[in-house]
Amino acid sequence: MGPPPESSAGAPRMKAVILAAGEGARMGPFTASVPKVMIPVGNRPLLEYVVQALAENGVRDLIFVVGYRRERIQSHFQDGKAFGAHITYVTQTKQLGTAHAIWEARGHLEDPFIVLNGSNMVDARFVEDLLAAAPKPAVLITQSERPQSYGVVTVRGKELVAITEKPAEVISNLINTGAYVLDSRIFDEIERLAKEGQNDLPSAVSALAKRASVAALLTEGTWVDALYPWDLLRLNAAALKTTAERRAGTIEPAVTIRGRVTIGDGCVIRSGAYLQGPLSIGAGCEIGPNAVLLPSTSLGKNVRIGALTTVANSILMDDVILGPASVVQESVIGSGVVARAGLLAASGPGDVNIEGTWHSVPQIGVLIGEDVEIANGVNAAAGTVVNERARVESGAKLRGTIPAGAVVL
Repeated sequence: MGPPPESSAGAPRMKAVILAAGEGARMGPFTASVPKVMIPVGNRPLLEYVVQALAENGVRDLIFVVGYRRERIQSHFQDGKAFGAHITYVTQTKQLGTAHAIWEARGHLEDPFIVLNGSNMVDARFVEDLLAAAPKPAVLITQSERPQSYGVVTVRGKELVAITEKPAEVISNLINTGAYVLDSRIFDEIERLAKEGQNDLPSAVSALAKRASVAALLTEGTWVDALYPWDLLRLNAAALKTTAERRAGTIEPAVTIRGRVTIGDGCVIRSGAYLQGPLSIGAGCEIGPNAVLLPSTSLGKNVRIGALTTVANSILMDDVILGPASVVQESVIGSGVVARAGLLAASGPGDVNIEGTWHSVPQIGVLIGEDVEIANGVNAAAGTVVNERARVESGAKLRGTIPAGAVVL
């Protein structure tokens, strides 16, 4: 591949620190055995979009700060060569905070360096905007419809004044994307704040802004964040906008395919199936006769969809079996879930409890964690959460939150 080119801003070759140590507890059942950065959207882990966006800008020297379930990240990315990058791993043994994560990586860094969050979907333009600020310290900002969920940014002209985490009152709709250009001056702030028990990077960057100029740049690139499981559907739809059309495997006669549809190697699409893109179907899937797959749906590897089953705007992870005559809409289904015939998970307005907080979601189906087994004729109300390894007997009516490993009669 040769040496990486200089960035578009003419800045010297830079290293990027990617924060990938956290669990992502607000993702409900989907981080039981994988960190948030490895949740698939558009049939690729979130973290892959970050790596690709960096590599497209010639930033190939990456430091992954890992912690929770780090082996899942390391086994997928290995040394980075397959992704056009060189990856060094730093383990954050205690997830004390994002500033502490950068502190742990400091031995691998030279000035300037960039920092990104591994659980946001970004594109090459986003990284290009960040690199344009180098070598001066900078934070990339964007507009948000729910600024109270993020670090709200106060600016003076194009200079950062402060980042206020999750303010009680709406100060502005400009938020911190968690992407920075930094240099070694940040470590003085991190060290000072750690003594006061503050280990988050936004506080350290705010402190730096009081002593030095930190640019606050509004990005024109793609930045999509998933705070909660239903946000994954938004990311999935965004990812599928760029899906390549690919038809592999066996497509029987009388199959209808419309729009951008990717069908992986070894798939079998049975006669009478109707596929409307954008869709991404992973390798080794089988779509049964007269099944209907509707837009913004991703199926992982080795998924089986039964005859006469409809799936719309949903993510089905690897090895899911969805029996015949089922309806699944606006849902996220974890790997290894087996649902027998007649699962009804139609979408509608639902109240969902995540980490003890209730959320009213305008359109949602079900959220099912990995290795759940669901018998025949089960009806799940909109907003139902089924945690990992639960067992549901035939004819059950599900609502609310089903604990991990529970048996529902």
